Amino acid sequence: MLIRSNKIFIKIFVTMFISIMFFTTIYSIYTLSKQKSQILKALDTQASNMSKMLIYISSDAIILNDGSIIVEVFDKFLNQNSMVEELIFSRSTGDSYVVRDNNWSYEEKLHEIYDNKNSNESSYKIVYSENLKKDVFLYNYPIFLSNTKWGELHMSLSLAEYNSNLKNMYLEFIAFFIFSVLTIIIVSYLIAKKLSMPVIKLNKVAKKIKKGNLELRSDYKSNDELGELSTSFNEMIATIERSQKALHKSREDLEIKVKDRTLELYETNKELEDKTKALEELNRSLDSRIKEELKKREKQEELMIQQSRLAAMGEMIANISHQWRQPLSAITTSASGIRLEKEFGMSDDERELDKLDTIVKTSNYLSKTIDDFSNFFRPNKTKQEFDIEIELDRALTLVGASLKFNYIEVKKEFEKCGKVYGLPNEFSQAVMNILTNAKDILVERKIDNPLVTIRIYEEDNCGVLEIEDNGGGIDTEVLPKIFEPYYTTKHQSQGTGIGLYMSKVIVEQNMQGKLTAKNINDGVIFTIKIPMV
Repeated sequence: MLIRSNKIFIKIFVTMFISIMFFTTIYSIYTLSKQKSQILKALDTQASNMSKMLIYISSDAIILNDGSIIVEVFDKFLNQNSMVEELIFSRSTGDSYVVRDNNWSYEEKLHEIYDNKNSNESSYKIVYSENLKKDVFLYNYPIFLSNTKWGELHMSLSLAEYNSNLKNMYLEFIAFFIFSVLTIIIVSYLIAKKLSMPVIKLNKVAKKIKKGNLELRSDYKSNDELGELSTSFNEMIATIERSQKALHKSREDLEIKVKDRTLELYETNKELEDKTKALEELNRSLDSRIKEELKKREKQEELMIQQSRLAAMGEMIANISHQWRQPLSAITTSASGIRLEKEFGMSDDERELDKLDTIVKTSNYLSKTIDDFSNFFRPNKTKQEFDIEIELDRALTLVGASLKFNYIEVKKEFEKCGKVYGLPNEFSQAVMNILTNAKDILVERKIDNPLVTIRIYEEDNCGVLEIEDNGGGIDTEVLPKIFEPYYTTKHQSQGTGIGLYMSKVIVEQNMQGKLTAKNINDGVIFTIKIPMV
């Protein structure tokens, strides 16, 4: 009863039983499969030998296509072999002779279970025969005579002997399995008992010692690990007994030490409280400093933005002067023409109206130019879809006159590109900063045949804008610094050093895009990538 109620005995017993049972079951299943395969193999060998004999006997009739002889030979063979249920000679032409139980027929097409025309090797399978209305062992044997395939022999064998062998095999397996289960139970019980008994006894002693009886000792003796455990257990109990006595004595000493330590702890806590208060004060001061630094940084960024706008305004004024030079000249010429014609009496209403119409159209153009510049510097509040080519044209409208004034050619290489998502006005400003930078370099270095090449295309689900100049490129030491704030290679009267920095901020921080620059050929190329819609 003590063994059966002990958990460790049950665990060992169950583990041993399951382990042995698992391997026994695997072995039994493997043996069953092996025996079943051997039975089928024997049936296959028997069918192969009979097929070879039958083909040998009827080879002349097959070659001569003598159906009567074939049927006679097949019928006689079928009567002499009780296992054979049906014989079919299927010719390569598709027609067949079917012989079964003193009966034969001529078939033009056989059931699909006999289909083995594409194979040149014998095969077998257990199938349900529609002709015999039962399961049979169907053996398909290709007929080769004089290296020519004449057709196939389909031999259906009875499964009576096969089923009988299977039944006997399963009965033997059941008997073996029952015997194995009983044997495994007995073996598992004996092993579990032998392994758990020392642990059970040791556990019983431990429970009594737990109640305070430190004089008890384990009497289990052995040379194995359990024997060593019993010895160690006894030594441990002896050590505990000695420790209890020492513990009683040290408890009195500990009480005195606790009193002293409590006093020290009180003093330490008081000192810690003072330091905590000082730390809180420091944190409050630090928080105030951080806020102050953040305000300074915000003011600095606002100053940079203001400087960027002022620089852009200066560039805008220069562009306006270039934009307006020719229209103002046209207005002056038309007004002067009207006056001269009036003075010399050459005026007529039609010519006067043409010149006035020219003045009105040119004035409207100047007004539209002002609107374009005003809208250009009005920031977008929310992101939206926009076309890169349209925003590029807006930037070129603003700086185009300046480029023409400096004889700078603009070459466009545009491919099909879908709409992107971002801030169109800010994008145009970034593009204008890059175009202005290219113009300044080309003018400053007095490049012959100055050229700005602009490309638009799609890549990696992004709209890509490339601006390339032939201004001789940027020094290798300078190139990594061009997007830093206040960094410029120009004279202070010509640049603030924040145009490219602001373009970088607009593209990457505000629009989650990418702005890069690298030297290429005889100039530098700026690449802007913006995610598409």
